[in-house]
Amino acid sequence: MSKSNSRAPVEKFHFPNSHTLWHDSAARPRSLGCQQCPYLGSCGGLNVGSGVFDCRTYCRCADPATCDNVCPNNPEHMVARSMEVRGFDLSNVPDAPATSSLALPTVVPMIFHRSARRRAPAASTVCLSLYEMFSKKDGAVRFSTRQALLDRYKLDDDATIILSGTDDDRALERWWRLEHRKALLSALRQLGVRLITTPNFSLFDDVPRHDNLYNMKRIALAWSEIQQAGLAGALHLNARTDRDWDHWINFLKTHPEIEYVAFEFATGAGSKSRIGWHVEKITRLADRLGRPLHLLARGGLGEVGALSAAFAGLTVIDTNAFMRAQKRLRASVRDGKLQWTRHPTAQGSPIDDLFDENIAALERYAALNLSHLGTQDAVNAVRALA
Repeated sequence: MSKSNSRAPVEKFHFPNSHTLWHDSAARPRSLGCQQCPYLGSCGGLNVGSGVFDCRTYCRCADPATCDNVCPNNPEHMVARSMEVRGFDLSNVPDAPATSSLALPTVVPMIFHRSARRRAPAASTVCLSLYEMFSKKDGAVRFSTRQALLDRYKLDDDATIILSGTDDDRALERWWRLEHRKALLSALRQLGVRLITTPNFSLFDDVPRHDNLYNMKRIALAWSEIQQAGLAGALHLNARTDRDWDHWINFLKTHPEIEYVAFEFATGAGSKSRIGWHVEKITRLADRLGRPLHLLARGGLGEVGALSAAFAGLTVIDTNAFMRAQKRLRASVRDGKLQWTRHPTAQGSPIDDLFDENIAALERYAALNLSHLGTQDAVNAVRALA
């Protein structure tokens, strides 16, 4: 992920072209300073076009002691973060019991609120935000009963509810600071939540690699906590380099109880110049693992063909059906392409029908992208949505 590091109070210099920060071992040599680094075995080194000597070049703070990046230029903070997660290695992440498999559709709409809606959507499975389930003030669960949760979001009694842990850094850090995550996860299970995708702690391209390793460990620990609570956990596969992908492959091999993985294509990884690299790596992971996995992708609807061919199951968590319905935009599929057109509604009228139309159009678009695989399931899906 390429993103300016806003946590540093003062920066010495900038990298104006984020493409030069992208790791590419096939086209770029390893940075010279990586050769003698004691973390080379776990990090794997950087192959980037920014001309940095090693990853510590990305420490741009005028005063490293005031920055909360995990960085060797602030050894006290780095040691504290390493102790917090019991080292950056993934080998000591606790095992968790296997959970029951879910029958998930190809497209699951994400719902953010009930505004302008009067009824439940025509979707058997819906996705909500993990971070809207608890109070920002004290971390307490916001819903005392399942009915209260259903009423808040206008959902059917028998709706399958999954939660997305993908959000901005502030929400992720709020989750990590909760003192009673175990109790909160237990409460979410009592509310009938079935699956949670882990917080997608950021692996920025412009920070020292130690920060990446710390956040990978936090992702793995978050998965363990979720699944130990009896909920299915989808391990979020954030990765910056080839070695990061190797770490996830090895972690999945040593944790056969993981049935679900997650990835986010909506921001940096979804850019036209970079999405191919991530799709290649994630499909390679599925191939090398040698056992069925179900992928939950936030975004990436246009990549369902390649992804579905690699994974035993694929679910796209879609935000567009809801958000664009709120903006009175309607989806349609024409000549195999997804299009959005303005669809004004009368003042005060609900958007439920429009929301349902958008969901159906996205399902059809996904089915059409799957149909070239030639499987009977894909053919049946296209016929059902015709």
